[in-house]
Amino acid sequence: MYMPQTVSLLQYKWYRKILNHPATTKAEHELQVALLESEQHEEKSKHQMIGLQAASVLQLAAREDKAGRKKGTRLIGDGLPRMLTGDVFVAQVITHENAMEAEAREKETRAKRRAECSEELTHWKTEEIEWKERN
Repeated sequence: MYMPQTVSLLQYKWYRKILNHPATTKAEHELQVALLESEQHEEKSKHQMIGLQAASVLQLAAREDKAGRKKGTRLIGDGLPRMLTGDVFVAQVITHENAMEAEAREKETRAKRRAECSEELTHWKTEEIEWKERN
């Protein structure tokens, strides 16, 4: 199971006091170098994780946009069982049928408008040709 974990903020000054302290021995110097490398590695990892999180958020947003644009015409499209005689499902069926009828009417009116516009355009073009012939 996936367990989300929070990424701490990018803090660059956690160990600055230790790193700014002058090393007195070779071992202290090596430890300071190792600590600095560790901080740099942690910072790089956090930047990579932030980039991955941003990419996943963008992918999720794109997927939601794509899913939102789909027009589903099926009532039972998720594969879950339904009680087909239940009041809720019957109400959904009635609403769905009404929506499909309204969509069909809208499509028909758009087709009629398109046909009327094309007729008007052809009439206008013929009148324009006749006008040009007269002048």
